[in-house]
Amino acid sequence: MRIDMAISDYMEDLIYRVLAGEVDELERKEFETWLRENDEHRVFFEKIERAWYTGKYAARWKNVEMSAAWKAVEYRHEYRRRRRFRQIGWSVAAAVVVVLCFTWMIFSVGKDTSVSTMVQSSAGKPGESKALLVLSSGVKVELDNRGGDTILEKGLPILNEKDYIDYSKQDHDSQVKSVVYNELIVPTGGEYRLILSDGTIVYMNSESRLKYPVKFVGDERIVELEGEAYFEVVRDEVHPFVVCANQLNVKVLGTGFNVMAYKQDSRTEVTLVNGKVDVRNGDISEILEPSQQFVMDYGSREYQVRSVNVSTYVDWKSGILNFDAMPLEELGDKLGRWYGMKFFFSKESLKQLKFSGAFKKYNDIDYILGLIEATTNVSFKINDDVIVVNEK
Repeated sequence: MRIDMAISDYMEDLIYRVLAGEVDELERKEFETWLRENDEHRVFFEKIERAWYTGKYAARWKNVEMSAAWKAVEYRHEYRRRRRFRQIGWSVAAAVVVVLCFTWMIFSVGKDTSVSTMVQSSAGKPGESKALLVLSSGVKVELDNRGGDTILEKGLPILNEKDYIDYSKQDHDSQVKSVVYNELIVPTGGEYRLILSDGTIVYMNSESRLKYPVKFVGDERIVELEGEAYFEVVRDEVHPFVVCANQLNVKVLGTGFNVMAYKQDSRTEVTLVNGKVDVRNGDISEILEPSQQFVMDYGSREYQVRSVNVSTYVDWKSGILNFDAMPLEELGDKLGRWYGMKFFFSKESLKQLKFSGAFKKYNDIDYILGLIEATTNVSFKINDDVIVVNEK
């Protein structure tokens, strides 16, 4: 397909600012409208985006330098930011050719490797909005991104909207004497969102389940989590919100935080974005401040509170897989949950190699593996639903 070379200075500048997160809502809508206009715009953007993410989030391996593609894109972006709204002194078409050539260079190197031959494979498609709702009667309702009719539970309405369900539209004067529980189960390769009866929003990640009351009754708002979820809790000082997750109780009044508590993992993480939370386990009680994380290691029975870049732990809810010096074994677990794949390491030492990077999680797995392989000392090969990790 031919790439449209007639991209205006303004639009090219807007693309770089979108990638850098420097646009407001009106500019983002303008960009999205332009992107939908034709396939040439989409292909042009994807070329720039690939070079951008390859360089900006390249793995920080020893002796690995920033890619030429990223250097070209970053230089171009900084130049445009300094000279925004001024006349650009060279041909836009020539600049596009430079960037696209650098992009082609990095992705054509090693094009005969195993990752490159996987492009036509249907394995490893990204996940989507899907979940299973289990009502108190045991009835199971399959949920997806299409929505459906309102679901009734003990006479209380559950709105079944596109990619989320909502319990907050109930008659708040209705008398509920006993707690009625529902359970939301998100499978491998899935994600889902729900709004609880108090207005609290819960973003659920793959392989997770949440048990919660249809309507909160009593002094506390208690839910039970297995897996990973991000909570935006509606403040209520009279009725604290409590998340029970793998031997931890996380108590809040109103805040935004992430809990990762998979049963098969040896640790549980609580990451605070804003507000305050009280994390408890037996005699342990720690009050977290924003940008702090509580980590409990169940093997050693030790815990720590540390300062972190919260985006690394919560960007998944915004469509980004973000890794910061993460061992490849752990990275494989996260990718595996989303893409329905399993990682097999040909050498034990490869499991502990650390990787830093960020990718849009709606790309196919072969695209992501290609970016990792282009900047690391490992190679990948897909055998059905297994990804074999080899040393280069």
